[in-house]
Amino acid sequence: MPSRLRKLVLPRRRSFMISIFILLIGTAYLFWEATQLPPSLLKGYPGDGFFPRIALAVILVCGIAALIREAASKQPVAPSPADDIDDADDDKDAPINLDVVEVFLIVAFSLLYMRLLKPLGLEIATSLFMFALLFPRLPMRRPTAALIAVVGAVATTLIVYGAFVLGLKVGLPLKFLPQYLSGY
Repeated sequence: MPSRLRKLVLPRRRSFMISIFILLIGTAYLFWEATQLPPSLLKGYPGDGFFPRIALAVILVCGIAALIREAASKQPVAPSPADDIDDADDDKDAPINLDVVEVFLIVAFSLLYMRLLKPLGLEIATSLFMFALLFPRLPMRRPTAALIAVVGAVATTLIVYGAFVLGLKVGLPLKFLPQYLSGY
């Protein structure tokens, strides 16, 4: 595929505002869905929708604040030499260069991960998914990148297991970790 067809150049400010707007619409819908969850059976217990509503409310407030801040800010003019040195590397006015093939690969990996989560289990599927995302993006020689990607993938799997399965008692499709880590 020619490189000019792979690259999508988008205006930064408009892309940011459209992304935030889409995020707000999706978050508002999920907030409405969370309000439809059944009330608690236990007196005084907030119910199943309490924590999702809190998290979604925080996302809504932060998204609205970001949208207002971006809409209220002036369209930037050409940078002057007197601009802060710290911002020299972060060109906030430059367009966004998006690699279309990378986006489709990440979406495909994510969909494949969702399909393989149940048959392979959380441990194998998460490790494979994280390795597939990390390995090609590490800017080093292949053997070193593979080693770091494996360590990162396994660490991510253990963190997800510890946080969700052990910490929050969420039932995830596990294959072998409970057998080896049940004593901890």
